[in-house]
Amino acid sequence: MNRNSDRSIRLANYIYDDLAPEEVVTIEQELLEDPELSESYRLNMQVKDYLKAKIQLEEMKSDPYLDEAEKLAELAFESDSNEQEMPSGRHNGISGLIRHRFIYSSAIAAAIAVLVILRVFLPFTTPDRLFRDYYEPLDASDYSQRGEANDLYLNLSEGINSYIQGNYEQSNLLFNQMGSVHSDQPEVQLFTGLTYMALEQYGIARDILDSYIEDNYRYLPEASWYLSLCYLKTGDVEKARDLLSQLDAYDGMYKEDAQSLERKLRRIK
Repeated sequence: MNRNSDRSIRLANYIYDDLAPEEVVTIEQELLEDPELSESYRLNMQVKDYLKAKIQLEEMKSDPYLDEAEKLAELAFESDSNEQEMPSGRHNGISGLIRHRFIYSSAIAAAIAVLVILRVFLPFTTPDRLFRDYYEPLDASDYSQRGEANDLYLNLSEGINSYIQGNYEQSNLLFNQMGSVHSDQPEVQLFTGLTYMALEQYGIARDILDSYIEDNYRYLPEASWYLSLCYLKTGDVEKARDLLSQLDAYDGMYKEDAQSLERKLRRIK
C-alpha cells in the first residue's frame, strides 16, 4: 500500500474514532502541518455529513447505493473537473503536478471514507427498523362490504370495523370466536392473523398467515405482504425476501413497496 492510500485510510479511521491515542496525536499534528491532508479531511467530512443527513431524512426509504455513489462521485471529482477546465498554463511545472496529485489523493480519501460510512451506518438497516418503516395496518375500509347480509357477514363487519378503529384486542376476540365455527372463511383467517400482528404477537400471526397462503388464493397479495413483515420481525430475512419477490407477479398496491424493501434486505446478511 502506498503512502497516500495508507494516510487516507488513517484519516478515515480518525474520522470514525478507530485510531489508538498515539495515532490520533500523530494525525492531528499532520493535519496542522499538511494543507493537502487538511483539505482531504474537509472533503471527507462533507461526504460524511451528506450521507448522514440523507439517511436520517429518508430513514432508509430509498435504495442508498446509487444515490450515494453518484453524490460521492460529484463531491470527490468536482474539483478535478474544474481543474481540467482551467487554462493549461496553470498546470505547468511542479505546482501543476502537486495539484493533480492532491486532487487524486482527495478522491481516494473520499472513496475510502464512503466505505467506512456505509460500514458505520449499516446497523441502521436492521429488521426492526425496516419493519417500522414499512408496517401499517391494512386499510380494510372496503372489506366489511363483502359477503351476504347474514350472521357471519354481520360478525365480520363488527370485527373488521374494530380493526379499522384500532381496537385490536376486541377485533382479535371476535375473529377468534368466528374461527371456532368459520375457520374456512378467508376473511376470518386473514384478519385473525392481522389482529395478532397488530397486537405485536408476531410469531402467532406468522403461523396463521403462513397457513393461510398455503390454502387460499383470495387476498393472497395482502397475506403475503404481511407475512413477509412477520418473518422480517421474527428474524427470518431470507423467507421475507422470498415472499417479497413473489409479489412482483401482482400489479397491486404492494408491488412497489415489496421491491423497495427487498432491495434493502440484501444489505442484511
